[in-house]
Amino acid sequence: MLRVVAAAAALAIGATVVLAQNAAVIDQRKQAMKAFGGAAKSGGTMAKGDAPFDLGKAKESLQTIQVKAGEAKNLFPDDSKTGETDALPEAFANKADLMAKFDKLAADAKAAEGAVKDEASFKTEWPKVTSNCGGCHKDYRKPPPQK
Repeated sequence: MLRVVAAAAALAIGATVVLAQNAAVIDQRKQAMKAFGGAAKSGGTMAKGDAPFDLGKAKESLQTIQVKAGEAKNLFPDDSKTGETDALPEAFANKADLMAKFDKLAADAKAAEGAVKDEASFKTEWPKVTSNCGGCHKDYRKPPPQK
């Protein structure tokens, strides 16, 4: 009887550790996506002319995208497929494609950062970066709930 209880306790502890790792990675992934969203909002309002252009903020948005795209590549381990996540199963099934998309996003943001010198160049470069977003959202993210 003691062996059964000990085995059950060991399984419960092991499951708790796995769930804790899963939840931590999912939370890190959510934070990275929120950072992408913040950078996209900041840059997007300037690109649309809804906020005054600020070269420092424009470059900061592009740098955030570069950094978070690199970090995001480490935030899709197999033990984070389930739980409170908006990542679709396809993100894990097609991981090589997802990682390539993060690489392209980072490369496009880096190229844009080097090319942006003023508002006109920002408005030319920004869409090249943000055109990457839809591919991942369409293929790898659960659609947001309808309002």
